[in-house]
Amino acid sequence: MEKPKTSELAREAGISPSYASEVLSGARKPSRPLAIHIFRKTGWRHSLIAGLTDEQIDTLEAVEPWVAPTPTQQGEAA
Repeated sequence: MEKPKTSELAREAGISPSYASEVLSGARKPSRPLAIHIFRKTGWRHSLIAGLTDEQIDTLEAVEPWVAPTPTQQGEAA
């Protein structure tokens, strides 16, 4: 699948539009759990997980699931 638009990535993955833009442009690399979450929501594989099989992704997702940050955690990261 080709890259989603910034607005679609932000909406589907639950991330800010600015972060989505940085991920799509390559300016920022998402965590592996977030890259898998993006794949699950949009069908697009970030280069971080592009070389992985579906089985490998399933295993990583089971060991290291995506947990969306709470508003408190988001404030601490700023």
